This record gives sequence, C-alpha cells and structure tokens, in this order.
Amino acid sequence: MLLLCVAWILPGLIGHAPWKGGDGDAFIQFWLAWRGETPAATVPTLYTWVAYATAWLTAPLLPLHDGVRLASGVFIALALVFVARAGRALAEDGAAWPVALTLLGCLGLLVRGHETNPYTAQFAAAALVFYALALLPRDVRGGWMLAAGSFLLVLAGGAAEAVVLLGLTLIMPALSPAWRTPGVRRAAWLGAGGGLALTIAWLAWLDMCGLPLVQALNAARWGFTPNGYFPGILGWFAWPAWPLAAWAVYRGRHHWRAPGILMPLAALVLLLTLYTFSADPGEEQGLILLLPLALLGGAGLLTLRRGAANALLWFAVMLFGFLGLVFWVYWSAHDFGVPARLAGRLARLGMADVGELRPWSLVFGVFVTFAWIVFLARVQRSPLRPMLVWTAGMTFIWVLLMALFLGPLDRRLGFETLAAELRQQVPADACVEAYALRAQASHLLAYHSGLDFRRVDAGCDWLLVQVRKRGTLPPVSSDWIRRAEIARPNNRDDRFVLYARR
Repeated sequence: MLLLCVAWILPGLIGHAPWKGGDGDAFIQFWLAWRGETPAATVPTLYTWVAYATAWLTAPLLPLHDGVRLASGVFIALALVFVARAGRALAEDGAAWPVALTLLGCLGLLVRGHETNPYTAQFAAAALVFYALALLPRDVRGGWMLAAGSFLLVLAGGAAEAVVLLGLTLIMPALSPAWRTPGVRRAAWLGAGGGLALTIAWLAWLDMCGLPLVQALNAARWGFTPNGYFPGILGWFAWPAWPLAAWAVYRGRHHWRAPGILMPLAALVLLLTLYTFSADPGEEQGLILLLPLALLGGAGLLTLRRGAANALLWFAVMLFGFLGLVFWVYWSAHDFGVPARLAGRLARLGMADVGELRPWSLVFGVFVTFAWIVFLARVQRSPLRPMLVWTAGMTFIWVLLMALFLGPLDRRLGFETLAAELRQQVPADACVEAYALRAQASHLLAYHSGLDFRRVDAGCDWLLVQVRKRGTLPPVSSDWIRRAEIARPNNRDDRFVLYARR
C-alpha cells in the first residue's frame, strides 16, 4: 500500500511542460517571482517557499517547472500522512490505511494533486489541523499541533479555513463529552491561542515590511453572494468517499457524539458553509473538503456490508479495466495507425506524430498493465479490498495515461513546441511585441523561448499576434510584414502570426 501511494503521487509530476489552465497559471506566478517581476508588495506563501526549495534542490537534474511542481507532491504526501494519523487517532490502529486509501481514491484529487497547485499547501496544513483535532481527546499534545497547523494554514492562504477549524475546536466541548475534560479544554485553548498569537506576529511583521494584510489574509477569495458550486461538484469530485461517509454517519447515528463521527461531520458542514461564499470557486480550492469525507469514509469502509463492498470492488475492476482497454486502442491508433478511422480523428484533433511507434511508451505501458493484472490476481480478502482495488485502479489508469500519452499530451497542452518554432524565426537577442496574446500564452512562450516579450509600441522589430478561437486576424499596421504562422496541427485555439517590421 505504501508503494501504491508512491505510484499515485510521482507519475505526472515531472516530465512535461506547464500545461494550459491552472498548472500554467500557477507556474507563471512562481516564475515571475523567481525573476523578481512581481509587484514589490507581494506576500509570499507557504507553497512559494516550498516550491523555491524543491526547484533549488532539483535544479541540476530537472527544469524549473518540474522542480516547482514537485512541491505539490510534497504537500500531497504530507496530507496523506496527517489524515491517516487523524484516522488512527479517531478510531483504532487499523483505521490509518482506510482513510489514506479513501482520500487517494477521490476523483477530484487525481488531476489537481499533480498540478502546480498552491492549494495543495492549504490541503496539507488543514490535514495537520485535522490530526490535531483528532488527537486532542486522547493526547493534550494535540494543542501544539493545532497551533502549528492553523498558522501554516494562514501562511498557505487559508486564513478563513483556519478561523473555521479553530472555531470548531472551541465549540466541540458543547457537542461531545470527549472534549469536556479540563485537560482537553486547556489544550484546545492553547492550540487556538497559539495559532492566533503566531498569526498576529506574522501579520505584524508583514505590516512592518509594508506588505498588504488583506493579501496575506487572502480576503479577495470571498464575497457576499452565496453559490452552490461545491455542493454541486461533490457528487463526482469526492467519489467514492461520500457514499462511504454517508454510510458511516448512518451507521453511527445512535452515537453521533463520538469524535470519529462528530468532528469530521461538523468540519464538513462548516467548510461547505464557508465555501458557499467563495467569490471565484474552482475545483482546486475544494481539496480541503475531501479531508473530513475521507475520515468518515475510512470508518465507513471498515463496516461496509458484503454486498456493497463487492459492488464497489467489481465496479472498479470493470471500469478501470475498460478504460485501460480504451487507452490501448487509442495508443494503437496513435502509434500504429490502427484502427485507421480513429487515427485520422487523432490527427484532426492536432495529435502530433500519429503513425510513429514510440518503443518506450510501449514498454512502460506493458509493464504497468502487467503490474495491474498481477495485483488483481494477488489481492486478498479484507475489509480494505474494495477501496484498495478502486485506488489501485485509479493509479493504474493515471500511470498508463502518463506512460502511453505523456508526450502527445505535452505537445497538445504545453507551449514548448510552439516556443521552439518561434526561436527558429526570431534572433535570440531580439524583443517581440505581444498583441492580442492571452497572458498565459505570452508568459509561457517567453519562458520556453527565452525571448523578451514586451507591450505593443515598445519599438521591437518583431510582433506576435494571437488569433482567437474561430476568429479572424486582428488588424495590424502596414508597418509590419507577415513572416510566419505558428500553430499546433489542426488546432484553432493556439494560432500565432509572426510579423517583422518593414
């Protein structure tokens, strides 16, 4: 199971350029800070510091974007450790692995956990807070962990989440007898007070440095208009944790004041209430919601009835087996051109090198598929088996996708190949004016090409214009001569026209 966690975390973290979307946006913010081009009044975050460390430590071996993305892997690993320990503290010694496997099995974590994603820092810090909350009724040392976790959550940009979880600490004695002993109350107040004191000291230091406190508290994330975004996505985002969590709550309805039920359930309700006021909700922000669901789901897994357990088991085998077969058919179309109709469709979608065999992808794909088959043949009966097979199936599909299609996906979603074409046209010491370029495209092309991109009318000898999806070329002055069009094959989303000054 430890190897399974490693196999889930590592593939997809390195070996590809920053992709369009959240991965590219987060890397751009880091790259601008790395170059010293961010505004002077910018508050550093926990993710930025760890990304600096991982990028610096791996600089001799990995490019900058891969080194930065490793920070997400570090935070995911820490979150797994803390949430597993929280499950053990809330239940029995055997509850650590069910919680960890349930968390890894959540569909919403798969892609967001392998991106350059600053919210993974909040995810790990919140997991430490949950561990402290789970430990308090058993060990007063949880108060020190609560102070450290809540402060790290503030450093990661989750001040509102820290307030909610500290508030939960203070109201738990009114809800559960396990929290009413004097020692537990003192530890809870120590944790809340310690976290508050560290935060005040941090804010005072930022104020002395002239940095904006509103930015440090990440207040721009919140608005006054409620939305139903996160309850609407939990059906798939938290699958299969939420059905297991619902079963755990139903089965424990007669002793709902037990810490293993009450604490994660109350945390989930409070966090969902908070997130209804998110000003710009997105999947990456909802990772923290998976933690209380995993704590409940891990407990529900151990008491799952045989029929439901077998249903989850065979659903996982059939679903991921079918997806694996589909991936191999697509690989055959991409590398062998068979079936021909599917290969033609891939070519029309802009997939490069259709019809060219890639031996290493074949070797890695066969190895991953063989390992999955051997695992299914050897997995033994236990209460963990349904979730173990589900999480292993998700890992198999993810690793198979990376083995068979990482290169084509990188060319499809990254900007490195476009930047290479741009370097062939523009001298290395020249500057390029960017006109009608999306901010992400402009920065990533500048990062990969090493060219100096500037605003329009900056006096450069080169001009790069982006053609919007299914749009026409923006009007360009007669001072420019069209030199080349740079685009991915059959791709209308990323088309650029290069001009040279007359």
